[in-house]
Amino acid sequence: MIKPITSIEELFKLQETLTLIDVRAPIEFEQGHIPGAVNFPILTNEERKEVGISYKQNGPEAAVILGYKLVGPNFYKLVKQAYKQFKNKEIIIHCFRGGLRSRIMANLLSTAGFQVHLLQGGYKKYRHWTLEKLAADYDFKVLGGYTGSGKTTILKQFATQNIQVLDLENLANHRGSAFGNIGLPPQPTNEQYENLLAFELHQMNAEIPIWIEDESSMIGRCKVPTKIHDAIRNNQLYFLEIDIDVRVKNIITDYGHFDKEILIQATQKLHKRLGDLRTREAVQLLEENNIADWAKAMLIYYDKTYLFGVSKRDETKVTKVDRVVELIGLVS
Repeated sequence: MIKPITSIEELFKLQETLTLIDVRAPIEFEQGHIPGAVNFPILTNEERKEVGISYKQNGPEAAVILGYKLVGPNFYKLVKQAYKQFKNKEIIIHCFRGGLRSRIMANLLSTAGFQVHLLQGGYKKYRHWTLEKLAADYDFKVLGGYTGSGKTTILKQFATQNIQVLDLENLANHRGSAFGNIGLPPQPTNEQYENLLAFELHQMNAEIPIWIEDESSMIGRCKVPTKIHDAIRNNQLYFLEIDIDVRVKNIITDYGHFDKEILIQATQKLHKRLGDLRTREAVQLLEENNIADWAKAMLIYYDKTYLFGVSKRDETKVTKVDRVVELIGLVS
């Protein structure tokens, strides 16, 4: 039996107990997918491309016939793998638009004894929902401060206290600097980053404040959605004033354990901004294992960059906080 799913909210409710199967090709899934979905492709990347070419050159009927020709011999493999992978025998299925691919898989697994829920509109429906979610208004409180101030640590502490936090860097797998990807998994595509952000916001109460870190428009290769970045720039900024010696210690804690060659390569990426002399000096400090002075040199550079951005803000929307205790008092 195949049951239709007509809304993203209904989908999320079902996802609490059921597995969501995305039957699109792996390349499509990697580009962007619904959080929590499992890729169970009905066509390989090459087969999908072949069907697409047939559709353009010979029309929809020829493409459908080719699709069945490619998939048909593998029906038994798909059923065998589904029995092994999805023990519950009740699943959710979708493709891109909720069209032929998902219907074929739904019919196949339904006849094999699975109870199937089919997302009408497919992944495209989720993308529309995502963009609407990212265009909505939220009450953001922005935490700022120079590099090494411990902003991310503070936001994580807030989250453990049931204070709403949207962790832009965590979702991007990047710390937001030239050194930001060191030791972290690969970044998601920009499309998937948007999907993850929308899903996080969906789980929050839009009626109460959400804490967010002050970020530039790009976190590595991930672009902060325009509406969120505008809010970061225009909402109240709580600026942490932390002593540079404390910040140097934080940088050493975060990066000091990495191989110096990795740090040297990341430092050299800043060559155009630092200039020849400062780049050579910074690299030399690393080669001498002088991590503390290297960290201080990097902070001086990043401080100037960050201060330039803060100077463009409305001064009345910048609150300086020199102790974390004061900041915690502002949360409520």
